[in-house]
Amino acid sequence: MTRIALILLLFTLTAGAEARSWRNSDGSKSFKAEFLSNDGVRVTLKRSDGRILTFPLRMLHAGDQEWLGIHHPPPGNDDAPRPAPKGAAFDTLEFGDSRGTVQSKLEKSTLVTTNVGKTLFGRTGLNGIFRTKATIGGLHCYLYFDWNQAGNLREVSLQTQPVDKSRYRTSLRGNWYELIDLLSKLHGRPRQASEFPDLADLQDGLILGSHLWRTEEGHSVILGTGQERNGYNVVVRITTEAIQPNAFVPAGDEGQRLRPKASDFQP
Repeated sequence: MTRIALILLLFTLTAGAEARSWRNSDGSKSFKAEFLSNDGVRVTLKRSDGRILTFPLRMLHAGDQEWLGIHHPPPGNDDAPRPAPKGAAFDTLEFGDSRGTVQSKLEKSTLVTTNVGKTLFGRTGLNGIFRTKATIGGLHCYLYFDWNQAGNLREVSLQTQPVDKSRYRTSLRGNWYELIDLLSKLHGRPRQASEFPDLADLQDGLILGSHLWRTEEGHSVILGTGQERNGYNVVVRITTEAIQPNAFVPAGDEGQRLRPKASDFQP
């Protein structure tokens, strides 16, 4: 497990915005949050309690999607050239690596393994194909990747295998605590911390962040839980997105950590 911790070296934080009202896709519900980032597929927002939310853009109302397109278009939509991000991501992977380079490095890695034959990579892609050889809190983590428009690596996510609702507060919570310990040993006290996300706060396609770290290089690491249909998992996002922490109760004050309400975010 410590081998996994030693290779989680990561990427950058800046920016902040005023909170605004957002609506769900059919306009029946609204919530207040600050904009953090938009990659054209997913949007990341920050609630008033400091929780970081990441979910598909399609879950937002058309009016909010239009607002994002005007005020916060995804990177690469302007005429200014943008250099590929650089820096350590996971194991020997570097932000800015091409897909071919990522595949080659993963095939040589001693930290991950796959049961999929090399000849099938072109059909399946790399998402969910490789998993850690070691377990964290008794669960393996599968690797997922996000790329910029030029095809360069800009985000790596570690996601545990999904479990059903009955194991959310047992198996997943143990994995979540162990990851907090590993990431804190590597990056120090998190810049933002809150309690284990409530099951009632999650919805299909939503990743609810509880912890945010800043690496020595200024990179962003977000820990949280997510839901995919009827499965639940713990997610670590190692990203080039500029995520700004909010004011929060210092990590370590377990009894005083912020606790979200189930009604705070219901897109």
